[in-house]
Amino acid sequence: MGVGEDNRPGDAGTESFVDALAALKRQGSALLVVGAVPEEAYHTASRAMLGDGDTTPPRRRLLVTPGPHGRDIVDRLRATGPVAPELTHVVTCGDGARGVVADASTDDPFASPATWIPDAAGPYAKTGTDGALGELGTAISRSIESFCEVSGGLEPAELRVAFDCLPSLTERFDDETVFRFLTLLTGQVRAASGMLHVWLPEPRDAWLVRLFEPLFDAVVELRVNGRLAQRWEFRDANVSTDWFEFD
Repeated sequence: MGVGEDNRPGDAGTESFVDALAALKRQGSALLVVGAVPEEAYHTASRAMLGDGDTTPPRRRLLVTPGPHGRDIVDRLRATGPVAPELTHVVTCGDGARGVVADASTDDPFASPATWIPDAAGPYAKTGTDGALGELGTAISRSIESFCEVSGGLEPAELRVAFDCLPSLTERFDDETVFRFLTLLTGQVRAASGMLHVWLPEPRDAWLVRLFEPLFDAVVELRVNGRLAQRWEFRDANVSTDWFEFD
C-alpha cells in the first residue's frame, strides 16, 4: 500500500492530509524522508512512495542508488509495478572524489556533456556514474527524458523517483554544492509532474534536515517503535499529521 495513498493518519486531520497529498500529485512534488532508522525501514517507505503496482498507466520508476544493491533494487521495483526497461530505470552514483559540478560554460550539473548510455539488457535500464555530480545529473535527466519520449508525455504522478544518494553526497561535497544540486533535481522532477523522495537518515531536528527542507514540499519522518511509523509535515499547506503506521 502506498504511503499517503491507502495508508491514512488517524481521524484528526485525515481530510486535510488527503487534500494536501492530492495537490502534490497533481503538480509534481519532492519529499524529504528523514529519521534515524535502519536502511530496511527506509526501503519499506520507499516502496510505498514508488506507488501502487496496479495503476493505469503504470508508474515510471527511477531509482538513484549509491551502489548496485541488486536484490533490493529488484525487490523495490517488483513490489511497485511491472519491471521492464521502458518502465524502470536505475542510476548508480559511484564514490569517486571528483567534485565537478558542470562544464566551464554553465553552473547547471544537469547540463553536463557527459554521455548517458543505459544498459537495457536486463529487466530494467541501468547506468552508472563515477561520482561526479555532472554525470549524475545528466544520467537522471536522460532517464526522465527517455520516460517522456516512450510514454508520449507523462501523466501527473506517473513518474516516481527514489533518490538514495544524499548521505554519500553530503560526505563528499560541501553543503552549498549539494543544496544547488538538490534545487535542480527537485525542480526537474516537479517539471515532469513527478513525485521524488530523497532519503536523509538524520533526526528531524538535525542541521542538514533544517538546511535542505525548504527545497521540499513535505518532510516525512520515520521511526521504528516495534513497527515502522511515519509522520508528515506539508510546507505550503500548513498540514501535519500524527504518527501512523505502515500497513
